[in-house]
Amino acid sequence: MMKAVQVQEFNAPYHVSEVPKPVPQPHQVLVRIKAGGFCHTDLMALNHEFKDTRLPFIASHEPAGIIEAVGDQVTEFKVGDRVGTINMDTSCGKCPDCKAGIPVYCEGNLMKGITADGAWAEYMVSDARFTVKLPDEMDFKTAAPLMCAGITIYRGIVQARVPKGGSIGIVGIGGLGHIGTQVAKCMGYKVAAVDVKQSALDTVNAYEYRPDVCLLATDPVEKSLEQIATTIGGEYPGLDATILATDHPAALKLSIDLTRKHGTLVLLGQPEAGFQIPFHTFVFKDLTLIGSLIADIDQAKELLDMFTKYKLQVAVKEWKLEEAEQLRQEYLAGGSIGKNVIVFD
Repeated sequence: MMKAVQVQEFNAPYHVSEVPKPVPQPHQVLVRIKAGGFCHTDLMALNHEFKDTRLPFIASHEPAGIIEAVGDQVTEFKVGDRVGTINMDTSCGKCPDCKAGIPVYCEGNLMKGITADGAWAEYMVSDARFTVKLPDEMDFKTAAPLMCAGITIYRGIVQARVPKGGSIGIVGIGGLGHIGTQVAKCMGYKVAAVDVKQSALDTVNAYEYRPDVCLLATDPVEKSLEQIATTIGGEYPGLDATILATDHPAALKLSIDLTRKHGTLVLLGQPEAGFQIPFHTFVFKDLTLIGSLIADIDQAKELLDMFTKYKLQVAVKEWKLEEAEQLRQEYLAGGSIGKNVIVFD
């Protein structure tokens, strides 16, 4: 048996249970969890906002730990390897997306902490195809958030397809955004950080790889565009692309207003009620809208290499497994900056 935060009822407080320790299948590895991150998607799963979520399930889809056993079909990992797992659990290998090399979009896949057991447990099984080795110098509490928040914002930046030297705005400097501003700078972009909280902007502005400009979402759009023109410039007013990394509905209009004519908007946020797009602005500015999920294993490796090379940071608040509900309540109260991570001894 093992301890785990197993969700046994939707819309109920987190609590610790004793559950059976999992046994790896031939294509899986057994990971002794050292850190498991909390994401807004975990809250959505708890609230039954995903139709495929079934009870009971173990929460968290941001795992990092040490391999304790490997299935007999696994050849690329061994006992003792330090690993992270992107939040996909399996894929069919036969659908058009799998054949195209993008199995994260496989409609038959399972997702950690949503439709498969996740990382808020002493042990977790993971599909070896979605598992990645961690750099020796990277600690687990940093690695765990990269397995969803990190790879999500990284792929969003890549999907924007902005030429190197162009400008990218990160709208929402939370768990994803505070990682994204650093990553975008290291990728050679001019970066604008946008958030309603000055404290969030202060956090990213203190990093070595800081944004070129920080914009308060509560300021008039005209003021923000003037700041962009002064610090970043550009042929058209605004940014080449904006990455929407928040679920707040008002952030969509702001993102559109800050994106230059013929620019790109990448949607990562998942608001429960959806977004309303102001067509007149969107159409007459000739904007491109791109939806983006998470990165694949190759991109996850690229992100880990980048973090190691540039010594990037994740703002982490550590919690114990027994404090999961306290963590959730603090998040709901809006008191979180960066990432909340449950750390195991």
